[in-house]
Amino acid sequence: MVSAWLRASRSRNRELDRSLIEVHRYVRNMMSRARERMRDDPSELPRHLLEAMLVMRDAPESDVTDDQVAANVLTLLLAGEDTTANSIAWTLLYVAADSALQQRLFDSSRGVLGSAPVCPDFTSLKQLDLLEAVCTETGRLRPVVAINSFEPLEDVCLADIMLPAGTKMFFLNRPATLDARNFPNPLRFDPDRWLHDGSRARTAHDSRAYLQFGAGPRVCPGRYLAAVEMRLVLSMLMANFSIRMAVNPSTIREVTAFTMVPSAMPVHLSARAT
Repeated sequence: MVSAWLRASRSRNRELDRSLIEVHRYVRNMMSRARERMRDDPSELPRHLLEAMLVMRDAPESDVTDDQVAANVLTLLLAGEDTTANSIAWTLLYVAADSALQQRLFDSSRGVLGSAPVCPDFTSLKQLDLLEAVCTETGRLRPVVAINSFEPLEDVCLADIMLPAGTKMFFLNRPATLDARNFPNPLRFDPDRWLHDGSRARTAHDSRAYLQFGAGPRVCPGRYLAAVEMRLVLSMLMANFSIRMAVNPSTIREVTAFTMVPSAMPVHLSARAT
């Protein structure tokens, strides 16, 4: 038995090693293409984070290496998977409770996907605004990053409180998003408050109070990747399945460690007729 387990384990490890080689090769190709674009048009500023890192890497006397740039790219691709996955899990809680919303999501998803089981390309994905609105509204009520920490680099006065440089500060995300001064009917799950397409009157709110991904120079560099991943997964689910909770939603608890996650999220998926 031990011998068989070792053989299976080694086989899986070899498969993982081969996959990682391909991932690293793809990242290096991304870096090469970004450098070529910047050489072709040296007057243009870096268009995204990878190009900005390469500019720093290629600066005279830089101590940044290609390996470090590649490692940061991998961090962007992989580090946010748990927060994104838990955001999707919390989203299912609200979608399962609203059959009318499910139908809207099905119509939107199937209208973009056509007969495809998943969204075929990025251009199509950009049409799924309702799905991103659902995920954003879920993040307002159930922020998986419930606490942010800050440290001012210089003395600053905040709300008449003097904070010397280096002071450790912690910011709770949810109180601002549940404040009626920032979001009317703040306890109501209302994805339409994030839509701008004129399909219905947009509920006025102060989006600056939504800091799930931080803000300013320290804004999360993976926020747009997370939005793409959530649109992709949710559109696949909504286009192909109807969803209902497998347990009483009141039994699901918020568990806070590094992030705020559901204690469980068991759902029933029923395939939709195609």
